[in-house]
Amino acid sequence: MYNCIVRAKYYCGIICIVFLAAAAVFFGASTLRDRPDDTVLFNEICTSNVTCVRDELGNYPDWIEIYNPTGATVDLSGYIIRKSSDPGNGMFVIPDNTLLECGMYYVCDPGFTLSSKGCSLELVDKNGERVDFVDVPALKYDTVYARQTDGAKEWIIKGPTPGYENSDSEEIAPVIRGLVKPSKSSGFYEDEFDLKLKASTWGRTIYYTVDGSDPRKGGTVYGGPIRIKDRSDEPNVYSAISEISPDYTEGRIKLPSSPVDKCTVVRAAERDNAGRYSEVATYVYFVGFGKRDAYDNMPVVSITVDPDDFFSHEDGKMVMGSNYDRFAEAGFPEEYDDHRANFLESGRGSECEVSLSIFDEAHLPVLDKKAGIRIKGMSSRWDVQKSFNIVFHRAVGGTYRESFTLDRKSLDLHSFSLDKCGQDELTKMRDTIMHYCMAGSKCAVTDRIPCCVFLNGEYWGFYWLAQRYDKSFFADTYNVDSSSVAVINTDETEDYSQWMYGLDRSALIEYYAANIIAAHEGDWPHMNFTIWGTFLDTGKPYNDGKFRPVILDMNSDSMIDPAFDSFSYLTERFYPFREMVSSDSDFKADLASKIDEMCATRFEQQHVLSMIDEIYGRIRPQMIIDRIRFSDCSRQEAEESFDKNVEVIRNFYRRRYDHLDAYKEQFINETEGMTDD
Repeated sequence: MYNCIVRAKYYCGIICIVFLAAAAVFFGASTLRDRPDDTVLFNEICTSNVTCVRDELGNYPDWIEIYNPTGATVDLSGYIIRKSSDPGNGMFVIPDNTLLECGMYYVCDPGFTLSSKGCSLELVDKNGERVDFVDVPALKYDTVYARQTDGAKEWIIKGPTPGYENSDSEEIAPVIRGLVKPSKSSGFYEDEFDLKLKASTWGRTIYYTVDGSDPRKGGTVYGGPIRIKDRSDEPNVYSAISEISPDYTEGRIKLPSSPVDKCTVVRAAERDNAGRYSEVATYVYFVGFGKRDAYDNMPVVSITVDPDDFFSHEDGKMVMGSNYDRFAEAGFPEEYDDHRANFLESGRGSECEVSLSIFDEAHLPVLDKKAGIRIKGMSSRWDVQKSFNIVFHRAVGGTYRESFTLDRKSLDLHSFSLDKCGQDELTKMRDTIMHYCMAGSKCAVTDRIPCCVFLNGEYWGFYWLAQRYDKSFFADTYNVDSSSVAVINTDETEDYSQWMYGLDRSALIEYYAANIIAAHEGDWPHMNFTIWGTFLDTGKPYNDGKFRPVILDMNSDSMIDPAFDSFSYLTERFYPFREMVSSDSDFKADLASKIDEMCATRFEQQHVLSMIDEIYGRIRPQMIIDRIRFSDCSRQEAEESFDKNVEVIRNFYRRRYDHLDAYKEQFINETEGMTDD
C-alpha cells in the first residue's frame, strides 16, 4: 500500500500521489530532448529520508518518483517497482486506477527499504516488460539520485524535489574518502599547545574552522599549527544571541555580561584538486579546566552544530526567527500554534545534524559520534536555556544505537534527552528526586546523570542526561516487543476512557500516591500524565496488554507547599481520579495504604533528606555557574538563590508528612460531594 508524501523540510503543502509539474504545462521539445519518449521513467530516488519529506502518517519513508514524458496519459495500474537483486523481498505493485498524465509525477513509498549504501531498481509494466532500470549509488541522508533534468539520460546526486522539476535543486558533489587527522585527540589538557592537522591523502588542501561552522562553506586554509588554549576570556558569540528567547529581546533577562567558559572546537575537511570535499572531522579541546572546581567529577557533553542550522534567522532551530516575525506581523493570533517561533517546530523535520562528544566524570572520552538534535519541551522552549533530544541515526554517519558508560551507568541508547528541568531552573532537582525515589516501582522512570553542556565551544549550562520515553526505551527496559508498544500522552485526547480502560490498577495507585506525597499540582494531571503499554497480551510481565504511568515533569509545581491538600485538588480537578473514588469501593483504602507504605520506604523522611543532600553536594558548583550564565547575577547571588530554593524542598519533606496524614484521614472519611461534572 502506498503512502502520500507531505513536504516537510524543503516543501510545504501536500503532495498527492500524482503531481502536476509546475513548469510542465507546455510540453515543448526542450523538456523532452535527450531522453526516451515512449515510456514512463524513474526520475528521482531517495534512499535515506531523514527530514526532507513525510507521509500522511508522519513517517519519513524512502521514496521513488516516476515521470511521464510520453505525450499521452499512461495507466500505471499493475506496474511493478522492485529491487533487481532481491525482487521477492522488495516489490511494490502500483494500485489500480493510477493514471499519470504527460508531464506529471508519481511519487510513492514502495513499502520496502532502499539501502542508503546503494541498490538497483527496475520498473516493470503490467505485461512483465522492463521499462526502466537504475543503479542507485550510496547516498547521504536527505539527498537523492535523480535525472539531471526531468527524463534526461544523465543522473546526478542532488537535493530532493519530489513533485517538482529536477532542475529546481543543485547538484551535490560526491564526498571523497578520508578524514583530517589531528596531532592530539579530543580531550582535557592542562596546558595550551599547538595542534597540527594532517590530510589523509597527499596533495589535498585542509580547510578548518574554530566556531562550529562547516569548513566546506568558507573555512580557513590550514597553513600551520593552530594554538589551542583556554578561550574562556574571549568575547561570547553564541551566548550573546538575544533571539534565542523573548526573555532576552524584551529585557526580562539580561544576556551574560561577562565571558562564559569556553573550549575550542576544531572542524576540518580535506579538498582534492577536483574541488570535492571529505566528511567533516570535529575535535574538541578543553584547556585548564582541571583548575575549576565546578567541573570536578562532572560529565561533560560537547555539541557542535552548524550555526546556520541553529542560529540563522530564517531557518535556525534555536531562535525565534522568521516564524516569530510572521506571528508578530499577524498580531499574535492563537491559531498560529507551533508556528509562532522557529524553536517550536517539532519532529524529524526540526532536526539538525550535530557532532557529539561525551566525556565521563573523569573527563575521559566515552563517545564521539554524529547524531541528530531537536529542541525538547513545551512552554520551556521559550526559555533562554532549552532542553534537547539527541537521536542516533545511521544516515548521519552514526549507528541506530550507541553504547557508553557514564557515571558508572552502562547505557545502550537509540536516543536521550539533555534536560534543563523546565520551570525548576533554580534547583534542577525535583525530577531527579522523584525518579530516584520511584526506581524499581511499577511506574516507569529513567536513569538521570548530571552533566554540563557546551554548545559550539561555549558553556550552555547544567543538565541531566536522561533516557527518553520512546518505544525503544520500553522495549529495552521491560523486555517487550517495540512494535507492540504504545505511548499515550493524556493531554492529547479528551476521551479519558481510551486510557482508563486496561490500566494496571496497582501501578496507577502507586503513581497517584507518589504525586500526592510530592504535592504535585499546576499543569498536572490534566497535562504531563503519560502512560505506556503493549497491545498484545503474551502472559509475560509488562507484555500483558495493560497500561502503566510514567514519572514525568515534576518541575512545574511540586515539593513546595507541605500543607497542600492533594486529595481535594485531584478530586476537584481530575475526572479519572474522581471516577475511581466513586466507582471503586476499595480505591480510597488502597490508596491510603499505599501512601503509608511509600512514606515508610521510598519516601521515608530521612532517606529523602539524605538524597537531597547528596544531589545538592554533587550539583551545587555547576548550578552556581549555571545561574550566573543564565541570570547574569553575581556569584554570591547565585549561591544564595540555589541554597534558598533547595531549602524549600528540604523544608517540604520535613513538614509534609504530618499534613499528609491529616488530609488522608479526611479523604478516607469523606462520603459527600462526589459528583461527575
